[in-house]
Amino acid sequence: MGRLDKKKRLIIERANRKMLGESEMDCPKATTDSELNEKNKNKIAENNQYGLPTEEAKEKGQSCANCVAFDISKRMKDCMGNDSGDVGYCWMHHFMCSGKKWCDT
Repeated sequence: MGRLDKKKRLIIERANRKMLGESEMDCPKATTDSELNEKNKNKIAENNQYGLPTEEAKEKGQSCANCVAFDISKRMKDCMGNDSGDVGYCWMHHFMCSGKKWCDT
């Protein structure tokens, strides 16, 4: 990941925290509240086709793991209780997601 990508992720994270009223070091609520995480995931699956990538997305190399909103920082891994590197936090849609999946945003 390049320096610019890290900078973009930090900007997105800070903007989302401000919008959600969370302090700089708090874990996002969806990482500690499984019902909220599931609710947000279902909403994205319904409205933004979250799930397995389409053939077109596969051809283009599109996946959640390649998205600037996908956070797998050490701090976020600690929040999620998962350090596999496959699961990350989506700052755009506020849920924990698999890097192997895809959505249309």
